[in-house]
Amino acid sequence: MVADLVTAVGLSGVEELASDLEPLRASAPRAEPLILVDSLLEVLYGAELPVTLVLDDVQELIGAKGSIELIDHILKWAPANMRVAVAARVAPPLRLQRLRLDDRLTYLRHEQLAFTPEETSEAMHTAGLHLDAETVESIHSATGGWPAGVRMAILATRQYGEHRQVPTQLRRDQALAEYLATEVLASLSDDLREFVLDATLDEQVCPSLVDSVRGTRNAEAMLERCVADGLFLSRRAGDAEEAWYHWHPLFAAHIHRRVVADYPERATLLHAAAADWWSAVDAPTAIRHAVAAGDGERASRIFANRWLELLLQGRTDAMLQALEQVPEGSAYAGDAHLARTLVLVQDGNTDDAQAQMHGATDAAALLPPEARPEFEDRMAVVELFRTGYGLGLRAAATPGAALLERFHQAEHRPDPAVLASVQMFVGMGRTRLHAEPELTLSMLRSSAATAHDTGLLALELSALAEWCIPAIAHGRLREIRDVAVDVLARADERGWVGLATLAPAVAFLGFLDYWQGNLEEARAQLDRSLTMMLPFDSDLRVLILDYLTQVCLELGDLATARRYITEIQPLVDSDRSARWWHSMLAALEGLVLLAEGHTREAVALATQPMTEPEYPMARAHRAKVLAHAGRPVEALAELDLMPRGRLVQVDCLARCVEAEARAQLGRPDAHASLEQALAAAGPDELFGPFLGGGKRLANLLKAHLDHGTAHATAVTQVLGRIASGHRRGPVGEQLTEREHAILRYLATNLTNEEIAKAEYISLYTVKTHLAHIYQKLGVGNRRAAIRRAAELDLY
Repeated sequence: MVADLVTAVGLSGVEELASDLEPLRASAPRAEPLILVDSLLEVLYGAELPVTLVLDDVQELIGAKGSIELIDHILKWAPANMRVAVAARVAPPLRLQRLRLDDRLTYLRHEQLAFTPEETSEAMHTAGLHLDAETVESIHSATGGWPAGVRMAILATRQYGEHRQVPTQLRRDQALAEYLATEVLASLSDDLREFVLDATLDEQVCPSLVDSVRGTRNAEAMLERCVADGLFLSRRAGDAEEAWYHWHPLFAAHIHRRVVADYPERATLLHAAAADWWSAVDAPTAIRHAVAAGDGERASRIFANRWLELLLQGRTDAMLQALEQVPEGSAYAGDAHLARTLVLVQDGNTDDAQAQMHGATDAAALLPPEARPEFEDRMAVVELFRTGYGLGLRAAATPGAALLERFHQAEHRPDPAVLASVQMFVGMGRTRLHAEPELTLSMLRSSAATAHDTGLLALELSALAEWCIPAIAHGRLREIRDVAVDVLARADERGWVGLATLAPAVAFLGFLDYWQGNLEEARAQLDRSLTMMLPFDSDLRVLILDYLTQVCLELGDLATARRYITEIQPLVDSDRSARWWHSMLAALEGLVLLAEGHTREAVALATQPMTEPEYPMARAHRAKVLAHAGRPVEALAELDLMPRGRLVQVDCLARCVEAEARAQLGRPDAHASLEQALAAAGPDELFGPFLGGGKRLANLLKAHLDHGTAHATAVTQVLGRIASGHRRGPVGEQLTEREHAILRYLATNLTNEEIAKAEYISLYTVKTHLAHIYQKLGVGNRRAAIRRAAELDLY
């Protein structure tokens, strides 16, 4: 080995070392290893050029005590001009601390040695294979970037010719299977070999899954042993309560193929146990295992119990993939018809959806009497969803309430997913009708609680997101914000940030930012909610467009405000429009006309009698048009017709306009109006109406300070923002001291759990801080937060 080191140094081509190395080459065969190493180091000490020692496959040194001692000696006495690069599948048994501290060590683990997608593509191109990007991506995914796997993919591509079949062929490649069997499995101890045969049942595994499948309690220790031994297993970074591990896909595929071939009965039992474990975690995976176990009935039953939840999670593709695995002729065939119905309805294919419903009806007739009531409940839910998709959410409120009454009177207890889904759907419909907010809030809370108790997280979060909208009527907007932020943070953990039913929570954050005067953040949140929402939810779309119009007006972007007015118009004119939309659109139009300088037209619109029910903000907007057009008496008359105390943010706006109008008339009670506005704004910092008043309201606020106020701090904050020209509070000032601290960690590679340990706080507290940071920065993930914080110079 030492002779190899001498030879390697000689091959470096450094001429000044040549004469000193010659005696070492001559004496290498008979010299004591340590003496020869010292002589070699002495030569390197005399060299001025930097030297890098590369040690590859260091895991092979495990058990070679003499070689380890020699390399440790080199590392201990390595000259300052030497760097060491170590490549190993496992942590090498070497003393590397000093080199680490001196920043002279490069340590490459097996995952760092894997090819990137670009390197896989380059390897294919260098081998003369010009494949399309999709094929290269599939090969990279199948091999995990493992260089040997990529090389085998190149050979397989040449052999089979069918480029798109290469990932499949790699999983069947006999040469690769033999390599894994002889070079990997054969080298393992008996207990570890048996563990690997069982634990590679899935590419993604966790200790509880493996223990459940094997009937053991030591899976975590064994998985960590596999990671430490570099056995094609890596631990996934994340904040889950239980660690998850990822087997290399080719390794897992070939090892499991061996289990199926050599131990078929064992494979069947493993798949059956895995189906039971996965059924409560991920239905498509559970169904795949049930089918692999030859248990079509179990696969069908899992699908029947979980397809609605998959749909609510927005996982339509996963639901369809699961559906393809369900055997034909199953007793649960009716659920396949129901699932296809909703997919077709979402795609707007009403004729085929109707045909699927007929199929579901026929299937129901074949069910045993005891199974029919629950299936008919699911049929009723699908019919309710069809109504909502076809006619809008408001149209689903009445039949949904009738369905809940039917559940209440039925002898059997409805499935929790069905009950919670109907409660949420009815709550959504009632919200769009502005009907009995107390009952609506109770219904949505009940839906969330039912979903929570049965582990239906997507449904729970959807109900809570919807709850944010009717809860506005109760005030305490900051408390609602905390719910919305928490909902979105929990959804982000599961990768559900784009789930359509979460759009109300995002929209609420946009509404709140508008009322607080954070206009850029409001615009970002409202734009995001528009891209998420259910396509048939016209009511929410109109409300979001309404706020976007107001945001653009405040920002001075009149062209975009006018464009939003144009988008609202056809919705107002449609046969699905709510009666109060007309007053909302007229009020918005008046504000836009005033901003465009068409004062006469704006006043004419503001003074036009309204016969339809009023939108809550409509009179306040019309009064604002009149006050800014120099007609304060008419503005006050308009405000006198407004009911007070219903929505705190609307009261705040109305009192601000009232204060302006009274001040124009020289009335001293303008200060009383302003004090009322400040009282309404204070708890939730609803400073938007004050900021929207510009210099006119700023002068009135300055006079109000001299007059005397119980809200001097709020007045000072508003005046400071007006004076600085900021239409929103600086994000850096909005972040708390703790949030600033957490923000600085985001640019590191620390996990949330590691941040929690560093700050001596709980993991839940870290997640809450992150959710608040994301909301204040107007972003949805860590990477975006880092970019936004850099833009704002918050680091």
